Amino acid sequence: MLASDNEGILDFRKDKVLGRPMGLDSAVLEHVHIRRLEVPSGNVKFEWLAQLGDSLVYEHNESVRIQVGGMPEFTDVMIVATHGPASDVSQPEMVHSGLDLIPLVGRQIPIDAVSVRFYVELHGVADIVGQDSLFLLTYGWANERGEWDSRTTKYERKRAADILPIFETLPTSPSSPLPQSPVLKLQASTREGEVIVSRDILLAQRQSATAVNESGGSLAGAGTLLPSLTSYADRADMVRHLEDHLAIASINEQNTIQNTLIPSGDVMQMKQYVTGFWLERSASLAEAHARHVQHVDRIAYVNEAYGGCKDGRGSLTEMGNIYLRFGKPNTVVKRHHDTEYYPYEIWHYHKAGRFNNKRFLFFAPHVVAECMELLHSDMLGERQNEDWLSQLRSRENRLSVSKSMENRLNPRDSYSREEPEDLFFNPR
Repeated sequence: MLASDNEGILDFRKDKVLGRPMGLDSAVLEHVHIRRLEVPSGNVKFEWLAQLGDSLVYEHNESVRIQVGGMPEFTDVMIVATHGPASDVSQPEMVHSGLDLIPLVGRQIPIDAVSVRFYVELHGVADIVGQDSLFLLTYGWANERGEWDSRTTKYERKRAADILPIFETLPTSPSSPLPQSPVLKLQASTREGEVIVSRDILLAQRQSATAVNESGGSLAGAGTLLPSLTSYADRADMVRHLEDHLAIASINEQNTIQNTLIPSGDVMQMKQYVTGFWLERSASLAEAHARHVQHVDRIAYVNEAYGGCKDGRGSLTEMGNIYLRFGKPNTVVKRHHDTEYYPYEIWHYHKAGRFNNKRFLFFAPHVVAECMELLHSDMLGERQNEDWLSQLRSRENRLSVSKSMENRLNPRDSYSREEPEDLFFNPR
């Protein structure tokens, strides 16, 4: 097992693992081997392989991003097979938050299971709501439409911490979670109902316990590719198409796209990944196809509308990024020829993702033939700039550094009647 980055090897381990003796009940068990490597935050590539003598049994590599901090994030989930309090005889690699946890290999929940325990950690929520402050944790299975299944959804008040362990149980039945595409939904919200972070985690396709044992725990086949991918024939087309997904991808997905799929150049692998990308966000192949087609239409629009400054690549602009993520704004104010301010636009969304009533202000600080940049937004996690009004004024009237600092320390009244403020706080 080896971890590396662009500078070289970060950490590695080499273990001799003994096979478990076959017994009367050993066929229903999986072999679990866990090894922790010490790595810094940032982009890290993990490689591991298993050998029997000189013969290669298994090999895999994966690029992930170790969270640096900033936005809250749910870690990957562990479906727990068995657990107990940690003790002196516990293996350190199996211990999480004082519990000795044995994972269910493959995260494949049997059809005949009546409940399942899962373990996940929520990082960084204290940075948003404050240490020890209350927030609402929601978790449950997704229904056929990818929405919360009201029969299984649970709500709990939690106290925020830098790292909050979550060890909970959900009921299961032959139909919940969905056998073909079981999805665990997680969400953290403020006491006012604003969503802080959410994540949908696709688990392995479910089978009966007998089928799992007979197949050795193997997963179902890759299945059919999205019909909407047929027109992407060569490597250059697929690389560009993957890059057009970066705006809506999670941090881990961005790293997989940039550090694994694009360098590999394998067109079929890219198509399979895009298919899985949309299946994870959908309840069926038909819905995944429809959502992918909608994304392709948005790409075409942002390339036409905002790509002039990026050689036709609208998705690489900040305006294109916001449009791909949230769609068409409900209102747009354009002021491109005002002499007192830099050229600017204000976009207002009645609903942006899970948030209501959000605004984005873009401007062109160098004026001539350039991409507009996001100067300020009231959207959680986006660029927030208390001194945006003074920075929006044209360069001839630019304030001194000391005056700009004074404005940040003493924010202006939002009803001062300067036109940009009026348009931002009272969109129409």
